[in-house]
Amino acid sequence: MIYRVRNLREGNRDGNWLKYWENATGKKAYLCHRVGCMNTATDGAHVQLVNSTNHKWYIVPLCHRCNCQFGEEFDVTGPLVNVVDPTDILW
Repeated sequence: MIYRVRNLREGNRDGNWLKYWENATGKKAYLCHRVGCMNTATDGAHVQLVNSTNHKWYIVPLCHRCNCQFGEEFDVTGPLVNVVDPTDILW
């Protein structure tokens, strides 16, 4: 599934968010999930869905370059893992 997201600057720096995503999904984060990027995933990025009434924060694997584009909107492939509830996953 492809999701339109906004990258959040407000993400919490405490903890390993990439590992959080891997533990929740049971998958290994190899590549950046931004559509069109082929870099290695290094960060668990905090994102929100664009044009949605759902204001939850999610984690998605991104490379550091894509994760530093704060406030930018772009497409990512799922799954997305909810920051508050790791069982809430958008596949």
